[in-house]
This record gives sequence, C-alpha cells and structure tokens, in this order.
Amino acid sequence: MIAIVTLALTLAIAAAQPPPAPSAVPEPSVTSVPEPSGTAAPEPNASAAPAPSAAAEPVPGPSVTPSASATRDPYKYRFVPRQPAVIEPGTPQIFAIFLNDQTLHGGGVIEIKVVTSPDVVKLISRSNGRQGVLPAIAPGDFEAISRLPKIPFIAAGMTTLLEFVAFTADGKSVSVKVPVKLD
Repeated sequence: MIAIVTLALTLAIAAAQPPPAPSAVPEPSVTSVPEPSGTAAPEPNASAAPAPSAAAEPVPGPSVTPSASATRDPYKYRFVPRQPAVIEPGTPQIFAIFLNDQTLHGGGVIEIKVVTSPDVVKLISRSNGRQGVLPAIAPGDFEAISRLPKIPFIAAGMTTLLEFVAFTADGKSVSVKVPVKLD
C-alpha cells in the first residue's frame, strides 16, 4: 500500500508545473552553514523588521515600512540535511528542502522548494523505482507545485520518505530523504 501512495506522490511531483515567475520581492538568502542536525527545523520568524538604513538625503513625506505579510510564504516544513564534515570540490549539495506541510493531504496541493549548490543542473524526486524531475527556477533553486492524488484511507497516519537527488553536469550526485506523514 505504501508503494502505491509513494508512486502517486512521485507521479504528482513529476507532473508539477513550475510556479509563476518570481516577483520583484527578493527572497531571503540561504547560507551554506548547515544546521547541526538532520531533522526538521522551525521556520525563522518572518515578522522581524529589517534594520533601518541611513539615507544620504532626507525623504519628504511619511515613510512606508514594508510588511512581512506582503509576500506569501507557503512553506511550513523545512528540512535541513546534515552536511558532511569535509566536502570535496565539485560535489553537489542540498542545503534545504521546503514543503508546504509535513503532512501531505490526499487531493491537496504540494508545494516544494529545494535549495542546492549552484552547480546542480538536475534535481529529481524518487520513490519505489519511480522518479520525477523538479524544474530549475534559478541556479540552486528548484520549485514545483502540484495536486496530490487521493491517499487510500489505510495509508492515513503513515510516515514515508521522499528522496531528492541532485546532479552536477559531470554526473556527481547527492541524495536526501525527507520524512513526511500521509493524511
């Protein structure tokens, strides 16, 4: 039964269309400093206001402070894999995997973002011998949005692993498995 659910998830990811073009609002940058564990980490507080900067000349009129609610952040689940102590040059890296939720709801939408090293040219998700390609949005940024198929009631509450594999142009690869719950 898990094989059927995992196959359905893989097919849904493979059929994912790339999200709309990114807006002019810059996304937070990701540093290459890994978190100490290979477990889920809480999302940073999006309500923190940016530090004020000094202007060369005063600006007349009231100032407008950008709001954190102006951009929608759909990713509630962030998985940061443990990085090796020594990384050989040219080895691809997966820095973080973002999902809209740790629990995947049958018939619901799955939103995926994977942040990799810039040398990654292809990213796949796979499970049970099936795989799908996630489209590149920018160097090191892969994103997909798709609707999941219905999940059989017998699989509800089970935990499964989604595997993401990053490849460089010369064929080097690295993989990360992310635990998700089915509902």
